[in-house]
Amino acid sequence: MKNLYLIVCLLVTLSAELHSQEAGKSWPFNDLSRREAAFAGLRLKLYTDGVFHSLPKGISLYLDASEEAEEGGWIMVTVRQLNGEGSGGDPNVSPALAHFYVRETDGAIEWYDVVEDQRRPWEDFLRDRREN
Repeated sequence: MKNLYLIVCLLVTLSAELHSQEAGKSWPFNDLSRREAAFAGLRLKLYTDGVFHSLPKGISLYLDASEEAEEGGWIMVTVRQLNGEGSGGDPNVSPALAHFYVRETDGAIEWYDVVEDQRRPWEDFLRDRREN
């Protein structure tokens, strides 16, 4: 049910923005709704593609995002591990598991490959995870 809610929120937000652009208007809300919709899209992709389904007990994830968007509306987002009770990990440490760029305007996602120091398509991220 949560997934359906996230999908609906993302679609409504993006649909409203597209409609306002078609009508020659800019996004009217002075809040974080576009940003949150873009993050919801990333969360949904990570979940539906099963990227982190095999997390050990007590470990959860959170998104750590830059405050300001870069040129073109891209926001750097780091997926971090949160060590909870029973995880055996230090709760004061939250290692980075993956880095992405998410575009506010349309929710596009690019993987930041830290080894190659370049942005790559989502499909490359999935392929990289399957090979390792």
